[in-house]
Amino acid sequence: MHQELKEKAIQMRIGQQLGYGSIKAQIPVAKSTLSAWLRQFPLSEERILELRRSAWSKGEASREKFRNTMRAIRQKKDEKIYGRYLKRLGKFSKISFLISGLTLYLAEGSKTDYYNVSLANTDPRILRFFIKWLIYFFKLPRSKLRAQLHLYENMELEKEKEFWKNELCLKRGQFYKTYVSKLKKSSFLYKESFRHGTCSIKVSSSSVKREIMMGIKAYLDSIMRM
Repeated sequence: MHQELKEKAIQMRIGQQLGYGSIKAQIPVAKSTLSAWLRQFPLSEERILELRRSAWSKGEASREKFRNTMRAIRQKKDEKIYGRYLKRLGKFSKISFLISGLTLYLAEGSKTDYYNVSLANTDPRILRFFIKWLIYFFKLPRSKLRAQLHLYENMELEKEKEFWKNELCLKRGQFYKTYVSKLKKSSFLYKESFRHGTCSIKVSSSSVKREIMMGIKAYLDSIMRM
Protein backbone atom coordinates (compact mmCIF):
# COMPACT_ATOMS: atom_id res chain seq x y z
CA MET A 1 0.00 0.00 0.00
CA HIS A 2 2.76 2.44 0.99
CA GLN A 3 4.69 1.66 -2.20
CA GLU A 4 1.60 2.23 -4.35
CA LEU A 5 1.05 5.63 -2.73
CA LYS A 6 4.70 6.53 -3.38
CA GLU A 7 4.42 5.56 -7.04
CA LYS A 8 1.19 7.54 -7.38
CA ALA A 9 2.77 10.61 -5.76
CA ILE A 10 5.81 10.47 -8.04
CA GLN A 11 3.59 9.99 -11.09
CA MET A 12 1.55 13.05 -10.13
CA ARG A 13 4.74 15.06 -9.61
CA ILE A 14 6.39 14.08 -12.88
CA GLY A 15 3.39 13.50 -15.11
CA GLN A 16 1.18 16.36 -13.93
CA GLN A 17 3.84 18.67 -12.43
CA LEU A 18 1.75 19.18 -9.29
CA GLY A 19 2.92 20.93 -6.13
CA TYR A 20 3.26 19.31 -2.71
CA GLY A 21 -0.06 20.70 -1.48
CA SER A 22 -2.04 19.39 -4.46
CA ILE A 23 -0.44 15.97 -4.16
CA LYS A 24 -0.92 15.78 -0.40
CA ALA A 25 -4.60 16.55 -0.83
CA GLN A 26 -4.89 13.24 -2.69
CA ILE A 27 -2.17 11.19 -0.97
CA PRO A 28 -2.83 10.71 2.79
CA VAL A 29 0.74 10.67 4.12
CA ALA A 30 2.81 12.87 6.43
CA LYS A 31 4.49 15.96 4.96
CA SER A 32 7.92 14.57 5.83
CA THR A 33 7.15 11.33 3.99
CA LEU A 34 5.93 13.13 0.90
CA SER A 35 8.96 15.43 0.99
CA ALA A 36 11.30 12.43 1.07
CA TRP A 37 9.52 10.80 -1.85
CA LEU A 38 9.59 13.90 -4.05
CA ARG A 39 13.00 15.30 -3.11
CA GLN A 40 14.55 14.16 -6.37
CA PHE A 41 11.78 15.68 -8.47
CA PRO A 42 11.84 19.48 -8.03
CA LEU A 43 9.59 21.75 -10.04
CA SER A 44 11.39 24.17 -12.32
CA GLU A 45 11.25 27.90 -11.66
CA GLU A 46 9.27 28.23 -14.89
CA ARG A 47 6.68 25.72 -13.68
CA ILE A 48 6.35 27.47 -10.32
CA LEU A 49 5.78 30.78 -12.10
CA GLU A 50 3.26 29.15 -14.44
CA LEU A 51 1.29 27.67 -11.56
CA ARG A 52 1.40 30.97 -9.69
CA ARG A 53 -0.09 32.70 -12.72
CA SER A 54 -2.81 30.04 -12.78
CA ALA A 55 -4.05 31.21 -9.36
CA TRP A 56 -2.05 28.58 -7.50
CA SER A 57 -2.21 29.16 -3.76
CA LYS A 58 0.35 31.72 -2.67
CA GLY A 59 1.36 29.56 0.27
CA GLU A 60 2.11 26.54 -1.88
CA ALA A 61 4.08 28.61 -4.38
CA SER A 62 6.15 29.99 -1.52
CA ARG A 63 6.80 26.49 -0.17
CA GLU A 64 7.97 25.25 -3.57
CA LYS A 65 10.19 28.32 -3.90
CA PHE A 66 11.63 27.65 -0.43
CA ARG A 67 12.36 24.01 -1.29
CA ASN A 68 14.19 25.06 -4.44
CA THR A 69 16.19 27.63 -2.46
CA MET A 70 17.18 25.01 0.13
CA ARG A 71 18.11 22.61 -2.67
CA ALA A 72 20.41 25.27 -4.16
CA ILE A 73 22.03 25.81 -0.74
CA ARG A 74 22.64 22.06 -0.38
CA GLN A 75 24.13 21.99 -3.87
CA LYS A 76 26.57 24.78 -2.97
CA LYS A 77 27.61 22.88 0.15
CA ASP A 78 28.11 19.73 -1.93
CA GLU A 79 30.27 21.61 -4.42
CA LYS A 80 32.43 22.96 -1.59
CA ILE A 81 32.90 19.46 -0.14
CA TYR A 82 33.63 18.09 -3.62
CA GLY A 83 36.32 20.71 -4.16
CA ARG A 84 37.92 19.89 -0.83
CA TYR A 85 38.08 16.18 -1.62
CA LEU A 86 39.33 16.82 -5.14
CA LYS A 87 42.22 18.79 -3.66
CA ARG A 88 42.95 16.12 -1.03
CA LEU A 89 42.95 13.28 -3.54
CA GLY A 90 45.32 15.04 -5.90
CA LYS A 91 46.74 12.83 -8.63
CA PHE A 92 45.61 9.23 -8.31
CA SER A 93 48.36 6.61 -8.06
CA LYS A 94 48.23 3.43 -10.14
CA ILE A 95 47.75 1.28 -7.06
CA SER A 96 44.82 3.45 -5.91
CA PHE A 97 43.28 3.15 -9.35
CA LEU A 98 43.75 -0.64 -9.31
CA ILE A 99 42.21 -1.03 -5.84
CA SER A 100 39.28 1.23 -6.74
CA GLY A 101 38.41 -1.03 -9.67
CA LEU A 102 38.80 -4.21 -7.64
CA THR A 103 36.53 -2.95 -4.86
CA LEU A 104 33.98 -1.73 -7.41
CA TYR A 105 33.86 -5.18 -8.98
CA LEU A 106 33.76 -6.83 -5.57
CA ALA A 107 30.65 -4.80 -4.73
CA GLU A 108 28.86 -4.57 -8.08
CA GLY A 109 30.36 -7.08 -10.52
CA SER A 110 29.05 -10.47 -11.60
CA LYS A 111 30.83 -13.36 -9.90
CA THR A 112 28.62 -16.27 -10.95
CA ASP A 113 30.88 -17.82 -13.61
CA TYR A 114 34.53 -18.10 -14.63
CA TYR A 115 34.25 -16.73 -18.15
CA ASN A 116 32.39 -13.43 -18.25
CA VAL A 117 33.22 -10.05 -16.78
CA SER A 118 30.04 -8.02 -16.22
CA LEU A 119 29.17 -4.93 -14.22
CA ALA A 120 25.80 -3.16 -14.28
CA ASN A 121 24.92 0.33 -13.11
CA THR A 122 22.52 3.20 -13.72
CA ASP A 123 25.30 5.82 -13.51
CA PRO A 124 27.30 6.29 -16.74
CA ARG A 125 30.19 7.82 -14.75
CA ILE A 126 30.74 4.55 -12.91
CA LEU A 127 30.66 2.59 -16.15
CA ARG A 128 33.10 5.01 -17.82
CA PHE A 129 35.43 4.47 -14.86
CA PHE A 130 35.06 0.69 -15.20
CA ILE A 131 35.79 0.81 -18.93
CA LYS A 132 38.89 2.94 -18.36
CA TRP A 133 40.03 0.52 -15.64
CA LEU A 134 39.58 -2.52 -17.89
CA ILE A 135 41.47 -0.92 -20.76
CA TYR A 136 44.28 0.40 -18.56
CA PHE A 137 45.05 -2.68 -16.49
CA PHE A 138 44.07 -5.51 -18.82
CA LYS A 139 45.03 -3.92 -22.14
CA LEU A 140 41.61 -4.64 -23.58
CA PRO A 141 40.84 -2.93 -26.87
CA ARG A 142 37.62 -0.92 -26.65
CA SER A 143 36.24 -2.98 -29.55
CA LYS A 144 36.13 -6.05 -27.27
CA LEU A 145 33.67 -4.40 -24.91
CA ARG A 146 29.98 -5.18 -25.10
CA ALA A 147 26.99 -3.52 -23.45
CA GLN A 148 23.41 -4.47 -22.72
CA LEU A 149 20.61 -2.15 -21.66
CA HIS A 150 17.74 -2.84 -19.30
CA LEU A 151 14.99 -0.31 -20.04
CA TYR A 152 11.29 0.13 -19.28
CA GLU A 153 8.47 -0.02 -21.79
CA ASN A 154 7.46 3.64 -21.30
CA MET A 155 10.92 4.92 -22.29
CA GLU A 156 11.97 6.22 -25.70
CA LEU A 157 14.10 3.17 -26.44
CA GLU A 158 16.09 4.53 -29.38
CA LYS A 159 16.80 7.77 -27.52
CA GLU A 160 18.12 5.83 -24.51
CA LYS A 161 20.29 3.62 -26.71
CA GLU A 162 21.79 6.76 -28.23
CA PHE A 163 22.34 8.23 -24.75
CA TRP A 164 24.34 5.23 -23.55
CA LYS A 165 26.24 4.92 -26.83
CA ASN A 166 27.42 8.51 -26.55
CA GLU A 167 28.08 8.40 -22.80
CA LEU A 168 30.27 5.30 -23.06
CA CYS A 169 31.83 6.02 -26.47
CA LEU A 170 30.70 2.67 -27.87
CA LYS A 171 29.34 1.75 -31.28
CA ARG A 172 25.82 0.48 -31.90
CA GLY A 173 27.24 -2.88 -32.93
CA GLN A 174 28.71 -3.34 -29.44
CA PHE A 175 25.27 -3.41 -27.82
CA TYR A 176 23.43 -6.67 -27.28
CA LYS A 177 19.66 -6.83 -27.65
CA THR A 178 17.97 -4.53 -25.14
CA TYR A 179 15.97 -6.08 -22.33
CA VAL A 180 12.69 -4.19 -21.90
CA SER A 181 10.66 -4.58 -18.68
CA LYS A 182 6.93 -4.10 -18.44
CA LEU A 183 5.67 -1.81 -15.70
CA LYS A 184 4.39 -3.79 -12.73
CA LYS A 185 3.04 -1.69 -9.88
CA SER A 186 3.74 -4.40 -7.35
CA SER A 187 7.49 -4.24 -7.93
CA PHE A 188 8.20 -1.09 -9.91
CA LEU A 189 9.80 2.07 -8.56
CA TYR A 190 8.17 4.65 -10.80
CA LYS A 191 11.01 7.16 -10.78
CA GLU A 192 13.43 4.69 -12.42
CA SER A 193 11.48 4.84 -15.68
CA PHE A 194 12.27 8.55 -15.95
CA ARG A 195 16.02 8.03 -15.87
CA HIS A 196 18.04 6.08 -18.39
CA GLY A 197 17.63 2.50 -17.24
CA THR A 198 20.53 0.20 -16.40
CA CYS A 199 23.53 -0.60 -18.57
CA SER A 200 25.80 -3.64 -18.18
CA ILE A 201 29.37 -3.62 -19.48
CA LYS A 202 30.46 -7.12 -20.50
CA VAL A 203 33.69 -8.79 -21.58
CA SER A 204 33.90 -12.48 -22.53
CA SER A 205 37.35 -13.41 -21.25
CA SER A 206 38.19 -16.15 -18.76
CA SER A 207 41.72 -14.77 -18.35
CA VAL A 208 40.52 -11.26 -17.43
CA LYS A 209 37.87 -12.70 -15.10
CA ARG A 210 40.53 -14.81 -13.39
CA GLU A 211 42.82 -11.78 -12.99
CA ILE A 212 40.02 -9.74 -11.43
CA MET A 213 38.86 -12.45 -9.04
CA MET A 214 42.39 -13.31 -7.90
CA GLY A 215 43.13 -9.59 -7.51
CA ILE A 216 40.07 -9.26 -5.27
CA LYS A 217 41.13 -12.32 -3.25
CA ALA A 218 44.65 -10.92 -2.77
CA TYR A 219 43.22 -7.53 -1.76
CA LEU A 220 40.91 -9.04 0.86
CA ASP A 221 43.65 -11.31 2.23
CA SER A 222 46.01 -8.33 2.51
CA ILE A 223 43.40 -6.36 4.43
CA MET A 224 42.76 -9.25 6.82
CA ARG A 225 46.48 -9.53 7.61
CA MET A 226 46.68 -5.91 8.76
